[in-house]
Amino acid sequence: MFSPAIISAIVFVALLVVFIGFRLFQSGESTLVTDSGSTLRRAGLEPARNLDCAELCRRLQLPLETLQQHAPVYQTVLIPKAAGGHRRLEIPDEATRKLQRTILRRLLGSLSAHPCACGFERDTSIVDAAVPHVGRAAVVKMDIRRFFESTTSERVFSWFQSIGWDSEAATLLVTLTTCDGHLPQGAPTSPRLSNLVNAKLDETLLSLARRHRGVYTRYADDITMSFPFHRGRRLRGIAQAVRRQLRHYGYAMHGGAKLRFRRRHERQQVLGLVVNSRVNLPREMRRKLRSVRHHLETGRPATMTPQQLQGWEALQLMIATQRTR
Repeated sequence: MFSPAIISAIVFVALLVVFIGFRLFQSGESTLVTDSGSTLRRAGLEPARNLDCAELCRRLQLPLETLQQHAPVYQTVLIPKAAGGHRRLEIPDEATRKLQRTILRRLLGSLSAHPCACGFERDTSIVDAAVPHVGRAAVVKMDIRRFFESTTSERVFSWFQSIGWDSEAATLLVTLTTCDGHLPQGAPTSPRLSNLVNAKLDETLLSLARRHRGVYTRYADDITMSFPFHRGRRLRGIAQAVRRQLRHYGYAMHGGAKLRFRRRHERQQVLGLVVNSRVNLPREMRRKLRSVRHHLETGRPATMTPQQLQGWEALQLMIATQRTR
């Protein structure tokens, strides 16, 4: 008969073998997940380190001289906002735009942003940002001021290093994807980079929401949290905590009309979609679309062209399809 100590050792070894086998099974997965603050894991494995300029050239299929000698040029364009003011776009020249699309496709495309980041991600839409907030007691809407402009080159550099690129390669990538010390709104790489760089911020805000039994989504600079309670003082305290976390990552939160608390008896909207009972367009917009459709079918003057109506109907179909998936 074996002694109790030997039996315990055998059980321990058996459990260790099962655990190692499970980790090896996991390592066969190919999904890349990024954490902007620390690591890149391939199914639990640490990322490759010291990726250099030679590896960068190999992945981009471009010579080093082309990358080093390229000097990005941006044109600033001011676009009027519907609510007043202007949106500042920095549009890269054609050669820079082509190079950035290559970086987007060959370097950034296979990396996964945080699941709560719904904007600019494949197979996600405004519906995905709205669905988690359906039927909640309170919805809190917050907005980041100058989102792209406040995503600094230093943070982009740190993120490239965190996923394995050495200092020289990371510096080169920052040169090719930033403008005047920040992500340029208008560059093909900026939306994707803004999500990847902010994975740790998203996890921080998700944890904050969960501590209060809430849910969290972000669509670019639009932050939404919702909760099963509606006490104003508690909601305002959470909003202030979000403000502090944003400040830690270099962002500022809008106040005033862009900070909104909506209870169940009020219209709760996320990115223009009503979420009180289910995701839908606002009632007045649905009525308007029915009226326009009737006018066009009967040959009467309408406030939309057939093409515009077709676009709105496509949006309605997308909402109806995606809110149940």
